[in-house]
Amino acid sequence: MFVKLSPLLAQYLLTHKELSLPGLGTFHAEAYGGPETATVTFEQQPVSKFDERVVAYISEETGKMKVLAASDLESQLEDAMQFLNTGKPYLFAGIGTLLKKSGGIYEFVANTQTEPPKKKDIPFTERNTVPQSYIEEKADNSKPKRPAVFILIALVVVAIAASVWFYSKTTTHKEPQQVADTTNQAGTSQPEAEKPADDTSGKKSAPTQTTVAAASQATATAPGMITYILETTKEPRASKRYNQLKKIDWPVELEKTDSLHYNILMKLNTPIVDTARVRDSLTVISGKKVTIRH
Repeated sequence: MFVKLSPLLAQYLLTHKELSLPGLGTFHAEAYGGPETATVTFEQQPVSKFDERVVAYISEETGKMKVLAASDLESQLEDAMQFLNTGKPYLFAGIGTLLKKSGGIYEFVANTQTEPPKKKDIPFTERNTVPQSYIEEKADNSKPKRPAVFILIALVVVAIAASVWFYSKTTTHKEPQQVADTTNQAGTSQPEAEKPADDTSGKKSAPTQTTVAAASQATATAPGMITYILETTKEPRASKRYNQLKKIDWPVELEKTDSLHYNILMKLNTPIVDTARVRDSLTVISGKKVTIRH
């Protein structure tokens, strides 16, 4: 509505003695003893458009181009007329109140205080003086504190990435030897006298408890090709993320799961007991929750 522009229109009316609003009519102002005692009247008559002087005045006061000023005037006047069509009185601040009665006749009641209240003039020195305590407080608060946090996070991520890379490179070479040593120890730990002998029926006796424990330990520590799903997404995100990881030498693969979705996955030789630790490390580095394909 005219909430924002009404005070400016009131000032224009007191200065130019006349204000025409399209679709409503014309306001007239007569100042006999000064703006405070001005008498405002309303004349309902056809008005096709805003006076160019009104548009220029609003443009100058608001700092907007004339085209935008005219658009604001038309938009807010349209809202005011819609409000009047509901049968409720509409207040033009600093001018008066209009009420649309039956038959399309407008009734006007002038405002008792015609001139809008003036703002108190503030001396130049007061407008530009800022307390020293405020300046010092702002200076203290503006000190950069975030870079140190970012550096710490970056160092942690780099350390985790280096651990995963080193682990993926060394696991393939070290784990087979450890499995062989474990098997040999399991085989030699049983005394010669305790080795089960074949019975006369040709069937071998059941494995001893020591043999079962050794086999379970070897299975837990033996490396296997574990598939870690880094992310499930659609194009173009899938290809973009895949290429980003390839550029930093991650051994990733792109797998199509259906007509829309792709898996970005990584296959690593990992002992079963270490799969959870590797999964959590990849989750921290990639920023996405990593899952394991069983």
